[in-house]
Amino acid sequence: MSAAEARHRLTVPVLLDGWQIECCGTPPAVGDEVSWRLEWSQWSASAIPTDMALRARLERSPAPEGPRARTTESTVPAVARAGGVSVFVSVPEPLPAEITLTGVLHEDHHSARPPDDLLTGGRVTAVWLVSWEYELRDRCWRPVDGTAELESVQRAPKYLPRSTPPERGGFWRGTNAVLVDLETSG
Repeated sequence: MSAAEARHRLTVPVLLDGWQIECCGTPPAVGDEVSWRLEWSQWSASAIPTDMALRARLERSPAPEGPRARTTESTVPAVARAGGVSVFVSVPEPLPAEITLTGVLHEDHHSARPPDDLLTGGRVTAVWLVSWEYELRDRCWRPVDGTAELESVQRAPKYLPRSTPPERGGFWRGTNAVLVDLETSG
């Protein structure tokens, strides 16, 4: 790799939902070459604290279709681009020129398929299983902020470890995601 290529590569944290891997995804492993559709939201900013602060330029994007579209009446779909990374975001109007993405990016292969130039390609350099502590709120198990724990592995399993939540509420720890470091292709 040339010095110029190295300058344009970034390593970004990407979260993959366990159910998506179990459904029809490929469990990531250190060294895998991948091409993913990435998203970012306010939830991504706080889901797992990281030191990522990716400054990216914004471009308006065609409106996503289907039930997984993450825009509202007060936001517009956009693509944030930086160093070989393309990330779908929903931002308030008027569309700012730049955005700073923090926390983690999110891979979602069940959303509408983007054109190839909106995929982010790269190499997986680290893999962790992610568990959170959950509490029962409004009859739903919700993750408790600040409770994410990471377990380093070389390859994620196809099926994540299962545990049963308590019947009467309280707290429960569950592993339901995989976090990877993705070195972009630049």
